[in-house]
Amino acid sequence: MQGAPTHDVASALCQTGPMPDPDSGPKTPPPPSPRLSPPAGLSLGDWNLLRTFIAVYEAGTLTEAARRLGTTQPSVGRHVRELESALGEALFKRLPGRLEPSGAGHVLHGRVAAMRNCVKEAERVFAQSREQVAGTVRVAVSEVYAPYVVTPILAPLLAAQPELEIELAVSNRADNLLRREADIAVRFFRPEQADLIAVHVGDTELGLYAHESFLARHGEPVGWELPAEAFVAGFDREGGPLGPLFRGPGPQAPVRFRLRTDAILARYAAVETGHGVSVYLADVAARRPGLRRILGDRFGQKLQVWLCAHSELRRSASMRSVWEALERGLRSHLGGGLGRPADVAERWG
Repeated sequence: MQGAPTHDVASALCQTGPMPDPDSGPKTPPPPSPRLSPPAGLSLGDWNLLRTFIAVYEAGTLTEAARRLGTTQPSVGRHVRELESALGEALFKRLPGRLEPSGAGHVLHGRVAAMRNCVKEAERVFAQSREQVAGTVRVAVSEVYAPYVVTPILAPLLAAQPELEIELAVSNRADNLLRREADIAVRFFRPEQADLIAVHVGDTELGLYAHESFLARHGEPVGWELPAEAFVAGFDREGGPLGPLFRGPGPQAPVRFRLRTDAILARYAAVETGHGVSVYLADVAARRPGLRRILGDRFGQKLQVWLCAHSELRRSASMRSVWEALERGLRSHLGGGLGRPADVAERWG
């Protein structure tokens, strides 16, 4: 579409009056280009106005532009008037049933269409980054679950996603997800913070275990007394009361830990030599060769296993990938089923 010759809008900002028309004669100069207001203090910082202008320029009507933008015709018309007022130029000729760009409209579109293309390119790039499984995800997990449960679940995911990196924050304390000490956590209690996504993936239990070689030498214990050469491996400085684990009356004397360490895996290693007993997670003990539960009717405590993450991180493709692998793996490990795919999609939005 052609419009009347006009000067560059940007150049107009430096002029104190209308530029002369190059085709004008010496005696009959043409009238200046239409101006709505002086351009003093002009700013094109409102992208919404420019976006609306581009839509109207390309659609030809306010109604169609509003449809493309998902807004109303009055809003589109108001944006066009605000932009024309800011520029001091009529950007469209109002014709029956359509709007025809003026010369100033053609000039402006030539400048700002590239901005629209840049915005679309940025949207495309960041949409791809959201869907790309890449970067680092930090997972907080306990000392026992890290080697025996979580690492076997996540290793195949790393093999399938070469750009993904996983940090395992291995600790028996609860990392604070709200302070971003970790992105995802596997916990044995339900979190109370409202800003966390938390899913119950299954149940396990604490129980007392001995190796089958221990039982072959000493027999199955029927009470709290152990042979003199046997030992109980327990915590050193980090631990809680044993009372909640006793089902019924406990031993009359305090439990004596002849092997004391806060390293749970060291306690496990000691028990698996066949010379002592200690507390295990039942789901882990079931997969350790030779372990047998003892005094199950008198000692134990049920635990819930929860998968947790910060809600603001749920739209990351890498986070979703790690979360989904952990949820499937933990449910399978704990016998809780794989869950429905729709559940995962609903959780992550």
